[in-house]
Amino acid sequence: MAFSKEEAEEIKKQLLDQVEKLPSENKEQVKAYIKNLHENQLEDFLKKNKIQITDKGLEQEGSEEEKDEKPSECIFCQITKNKIPSYKISENKKSIAILEINPLSKGHSIVLPLDHVKIEKLPKSSLSLAQKIAKKIKKKLKPEDIKIETASFMNHAMINIIPIYKDVPLKKIQANEKDLKEMQKKLKITTRAKRKQEEKPKKQENTKIEDKKEDISKLPKVHFRIP
Repeated sequence: MAFSKEEAEEIKKQLLDQVEKLPSENKEQVKAYIKNLHENQLEDFLKKNKIQITDKGLEQEGSEEEKDEKPSECIFCQITKNKIPSYKISENKKSIAILEINPLSKGHSIVLPLDHVKIEKLPKSSLSLAQKIAKKIKKKLKPEDIKIETASFMNHAMINIIPIYKDVPLKKIQANEKDLKEMQKKLKITTRAKRKQEEKPKKQENTKIEDKKEDISKLPKVHFRIP
Protein backbone atom coordinates (compact mmCIF):
# COMPACT_ATOMS: atom_id res chain seq x y z
CA MET A 1 0.00 0.00 0.00
CA ALA A 2 1.41 3.38 -1.04
CA PHE A 3 2.15 6.10 1.49
CA SER A 4 -0.05 9.14 1.85
CA LYS A 5 1.35 12.38 0.54
CA GLU A 6 2.14 13.57 4.08
CA GLU A 7 3.88 10.30 5.01
CA ALA A 8 5.90 10.33 1.80
CA GLU A 9 7.10 13.88 2.43
CA GLU A 10 8.24 12.98 5.95
CA ILE A 11 10.11 9.88 4.72
CA LYS A 12 11.76 11.86 1.94
CA LYS A 13 12.85 14.46 4.49
CA GLN A 14 14.58 11.78 6.58
CA LEU A 15 16.22 10.24 3.51
CA LEU A 16 17.47 13.66 2.39
CA ASP A 17 18.96 14.28 5.84
CA GLN A 18 20.90 11.01 5.54
CA VAL A 19 22.11 11.80 2.02
CA GLU A 20 23.25 15.23 3.20
CA LYS A 21 25.74 13.52 5.51
CA LEU A 22 27.35 11.54 2.69
CA PRO A 23 30.79 12.76 1.52
CA SER A 24 30.00 13.29 -2.16
CA GLU A 25 30.29 16.02 -4.72
CA ASN A 26 27.14 14.80 -6.49
CA LYS A 27 24.77 14.26 -3.59
CA GLU A 28 22.54 17.00 -4.99
CA GLN A 29 21.64 14.68 -7.87
CA VAL A 30 20.69 11.91 -5.45
CA LYS A 31 18.65 14.32 -3.36
CA ALA A 32 16.86 15.49 -6.48
CA TYR A 33 16.06 11.90 -7.42
CA ILE A 34 14.56 11.18 -4.00
CA LYS A 35 12.46 14.35 -4.15
CA ASN A 36 10.92 13.22 -7.44
CA LEU A 37 9.89 9.74 -6.23
CA HIS A 38 6.13 9.18 -6.27
CA GLU A 39 4.47 7.57 -3.25
CA ASN A 40 4.47 4.06 -4.78
CA GLN A 41 8.05 4.46 -6.07
CA LEU A 42 9.18 5.55 -2.61
CA GLU A 43 7.79 2.37 -1.06
CA ASP A 44 9.65 0.26 -3.64
CA PHE A 45 12.84 2.26 -3.01
CA LEU A 46 12.68 1.52 0.72
CA LYS A 47 12.09 -2.20 0.14
CA LYS A 48 14.99 -2.61 -2.28
CA ASN A 49 17.33 -0.79 0.08
CA LYS A 50 15.98 -2.77 3.06
CA ILE A 51 15.04 0.40 4.92
CA GLN A 52 12.41 0.06 7.65
CA ILE A 53 10.28 2.72 9.28
CA THR A 54 10.65 2.53 13.07
CA ASP A 55 9.78 4.72 16.03
CA LYS A 56 13.33 6.04 15.87
CA GLY A 57 13.01 6.91 12.19
CA LEU A 58 14.42 5.14 9.13
CA GLU A 59 16.71 2.19 9.80
CA GLN A 60 18.41 -0.23 7.45
CA GLU A 61 18.06 -3.95 8.17
CA GLY A 62 21.06 -5.91 9.48
CA SER A 63 23.72 -5.28 12.09
CA GLU A 64 26.45 -2.69 11.83
CA GLU A 65 28.95 -5.48 11.07
CA GLU A 66 26.82 -6.76 8.20
CA LYS A 67 26.57 -3.27 6.79
CA ASP A 68 30.36 -2.98 6.80
CA GLU A 69 30.79 -6.37 5.13
CA LYS A 70 28.02 -5.89 2.57
CA PRO A 71 27.54 -2.19 1.82
CA SER A 72 24.26 -1.33 0.13
CA GLU A 73 24.33 -0.68 -3.60
CA CYS A 74 24.77 2.92 -4.61
CA ILE A 75 21.86 4.58 -6.36
CA PHE A 76 23.63 4.41 -9.75
CA CYS A 77 24.15 0.64 -9.40
CA GLN A 78 20.44 0.28 -8.69
CA ILE A 79 19.63 2.33 -11.79
CA THR A 80 21.92 0.27 -14.05
CA LYS A 81 20.32 -2.95 -12.72
CA ASN A 82 16.80 -1.59 -13.32
CA LYS A 83 16.02 -1.67 -9.61
CA ILE A 84 15.20 2.03 -9.83
CA PRO A 85 13.28 3.37 -12.85
CA SER A 86 15.00 5.82 -15.18
CA TYR A 87 14.55 7.44 -18.58
CA LYS A 88 17.03 5.45 -20.68
CA ILE A 89 17.95 6.82 -24.11
CA SER A 90 20.75 4.46 -25.17
CA GLU A 91 23.13 1.74 -24.03
CA ASN A 92 26.06 -0.44 -25.00
CA LYS A 93 27.68 -3.52 -23.45
CA LYS A 94 29.29 -1.58 -20.59
CA SER A 95 27.18 1.55 -20.09
CA ILE A 96 23.73 3.10 -20.20
CA ALA A 97 22.68 6.66 -21.00
CA ILE A 98 19.75 8.20 -19.13
CA LEU A 99 18.11 11.60 -18.81
CA GLU A 100 18.97 13.72 -15.76
CA ILE A 101 15.66 14.07 -13.90
CA ASN A 102 16.72 17.50 -12.61
CA PRO A 103 18.53 18.89 -15.65
CA LEU A 104 20.79 21.92 -15.77
CA SER A 105 19.56 22.51 -19.33
CA LYS A 106 17.25 20.98 -21.92
CA GLY A 107 18.53 17.53 -22.86
CA HIS A 108 20.96 17.14 -19.93
CA SER A 109 21.89 13.44 -19.93
CA ILE A 110 24.10 11.07 -17.92
CA VAL A 111 26.16 8.05 -18.94
CA LEU A 112 26.64 5.42 -16.24
CA PRO A 113 29.03 2.45 -16.50
CA LEU A 114 27.25 -0.79 -15.61
CA ASP A 115 30.05 -1.75 -13.21
CA HIS A 116 30.77 0.20 -10.04
CA VAL A 117 34.05 1.82 -11.08
CA LYS A 118 35.99 4.96 -10.20
CA ILE A 119 36.61 7.75 -12.70
CA GLU A 120 40.14 6.55 -13.48
CA LYS A 121 38.72 3.16 -14.55
CA LEU A 122 35.89 4.56 -16.65
CA PRO A 123 35.49 2.32 -19.77
CA LYS A 124 36.33 3.87 -23.13
CA SER A 125 32.94 2.68 -24.34
CA SER A 126 31.30 4.98 -21.76
CA LEU A 127 33.08 7.97 -23.29
CA SER A 128 32.11 6.77 -26.76
CA LEU A 129 28.47 6.53 -25.68
CA ALA A 130 28.65 10.05 -24.23
CA GLN A 131 29.93 11.38 -27.56
CA LYS A 132 27.18 9.51 -29.37
CA ILE A 133 24.55 11.10 -27.12
CA ALA A 134 26.14 14.52 -27.60
CA LYS A 135 25.81 14.16 -31.39
CA LYS A 136 22.15 13.22 -31.01
CA ILE A 137 21.52 16.22 -28.75
CA LYS A 138 23.33 18.50 -31.21
CA LYS A 139 21.17 17.22 -34.07
CA LYS A 140 17.81 17.28 -32.28
CA LEU A 141 18.08 20.25 -29.90
CA LYS A 142 20.58 22.54 -31.70
CA PRO A 143 22.51 23.81 -28.65
CA GLU A 144 25.33 26.30 -29.12
CA ASP A 145 27.76 23.91 -27.41
CA ILE A 146 27.79 20.71 -25.36
CA LYS A 147 29.77 20.22 -22.16
CA ILE A 148 30.96 16.69 -21.36
CA GLU A 149 32.43 16.17 -17.90
CA THR A 150 33.15 13.26 -15.57
CA ALA A 151 32.02 13.06 -11.96
CA SER A 152 31.23 10.38 -9.36
CA PHE A 153 28.92 9.50 -6.49
CA MET A 154 29.91 6.94 -3.84
CA ASN A 155 32.84 6.10 -6.14
CA HIS A 156 30.55 5.24 -9.06
CA ALA A 157 31.83 7.14 -12.08
CA MET A 158 29.46 9.02 -14.37
CA ILE A 159 29.59 11.35 -17.36
CA ASN A 160 27.43 14.45 -17.62
CA ILE A 161 26.39 15.61 -21.11
CA ILE A 162 25.17 19.18 -20.67
CA PRO A 163 23.86 21.19 -23.65
CA ILE A 164 24.73 24.90 -23.62
CA TYR A 165 22.23 27.32 -25.18
CA LYS A 166 22.86 30.92 -26.13
CA ASP A 167 21.72 33.41 -23.49
CA VAL A 168 20.29 30.58 -21.33
CA PRO A 169 22.13 30.13 -18.00
CA LEU A 170 22.64 26.66 -16.56
CA LYS A 171 20.10 26.20 -13.80
CA LYS A 172 18.88 22.97 -12.18
CA ILE A 173 15.14 22.54 -12.60
CA GLN A 174 12.71 19.81 -11.63
CA ALA A 175 11.53 18.14 -14.83
CA ASN A 176 8.06 16.60 -14.83
CA GLU A 177 7.27 13.12 -16.11
CA LYS A 178 5.62 14.37 -19.29
CA ASP A 179 8.63 16.47 -20.30
CA LEU A 180 11.03 13.63 -19.52
CA LYS A 181 9.06 11.15 -21.63
CA GLU A 182 8.92 13.58 -24.55
CA MET A 183 12.67 14.22 -24.30
CA GLN A 184 13.33 10.48 -24.03
CA LYS A 185 11.37 9.88 -27.24
CA LYS A 186 13.29 12.67 -28.99
CA LEU A 187 16.78 11.56 -27.95
CA LYS A 188 16.38 7.78 -27.82
CA ILE A 189 18.82 5.91 -30.02
CA THR A 190 17.45 2.60 -31.29
CA THR A 191 19.65 -0.40 -32.02
CA ARG A 192 19.97 -2.05 -35.42
CA ALA A 193 18.76 -5.44 -34.21
CA LYS A 194 15.39 -5.08 -35.93
CA ARG A 195 17.06 -4.15 -39.17
CA LYS A 196 19.18 -7.31 -39.09
CA GLN A 197 16.10 -9.42 -38.49
CA GLU A 198 14.39 -7.82 -41.46
CA GLU A 199 17.37 -8.70 -43.67
CA LYS A 200 17.19 -12.44 -42.88
CA PRO A 201 14.23 -13.21 -45.19
CA LYS A 202 16.18 -11.61 -48.06
CA LYS A 203 19.05 -14.03 -47.50
CA GLN A 204 16.62 -16.95 -47.57
CA GLU A 205 15.17 -15.71 -50.85
CA ASN A 206 18.68 -15.50 -52.32
CA THR A 207 19.30 -19.11 -51.29
CA LYS A 208 16.15 -20.23 -53.07
CA ILE A 209 17.27 -18.43 -56.19
CA GLU A 210 20.68 -20.10 -56.07
CA ASP A 211 18.96 -23.52 -55.94
CA LYS A 212 17.51 -22.82 -59.37
CA LYS A 213 20.73 -22.10 -61.22
CA GLU A 214 19.38 -23.60 -64.44
CA ASP A 215 16.72 -20.88 -64.57
CA ILE A 216 19.05 -17.92 -64.05
CA SER A 217 22.34 -19.11 -65.60
CA LYS A 218 21.96 -16.71 -68.50
CA LEU A 219 21.23 -13.66 -66.36
CA PRO A 220 23.98 -11.17 -65.42
CA LYS A 221 25.31 -11.32 -61.86
CA VAL A 222 23.75 -8.84 -59.46
CA HIS A 223 25.90 -7.28 -56.73
CA PHE A 224 23.75 -6.43 -53.73
CA ARG A 225 24.62 -3.22 -51.92
CA ILE A 226 23.41 -2.59 -48.39
CA PRO A 227 22.89 1.13 -47.73
